[in-house]
Amino acid sequence: MTTKATTKTGPKGIPAPKPRATAAVAANESAATTAPTADGAEKATALKLRELVDRVVGATGAKKKVARELVEATLAQLGAALAKGEELNLPGVGKVRVAKSADKAGRSLMTLKVRSAGAAKAKEPLAEVVEDV
Repeated sequence: MTTKATTKTGPKGIPAPKPRATAAVAANESAATTAPTADGAEKATALKLRELVDRVVGATGAKKKVARELVEATLAQLGAALAKGEELNLPGVGKVRVAKSADKAGRSLMTLKVRSAGAAKAKEPLAEVVEDV
């Protein structure tokens, strides 16, 4: 008696996505920040929300669900501030302001101007860390 391999399907018989092969492959994919173009120059790729959350989790050690909620709330507040016409002064990014905005087909389009902050300055701790032994 032969057994047919079963595959899980989603709605309407669409096959479920295949899981990633290894964590090393995922790390290599997220580490890539540039992609070669036809003329040999490198072009920066877009940072997606999922990758941003993964980087925050890696940097802070927070749980992914908590980090995602914080990242989404932060981005929502930054977008709201820009929509009000406020200028953002973000360390490591620089000063960001809306150069022009337009409402087209129910969407709000904003053109942003960014004045680079240059090299990020290292923060000094507010107090010394004391370990009790």
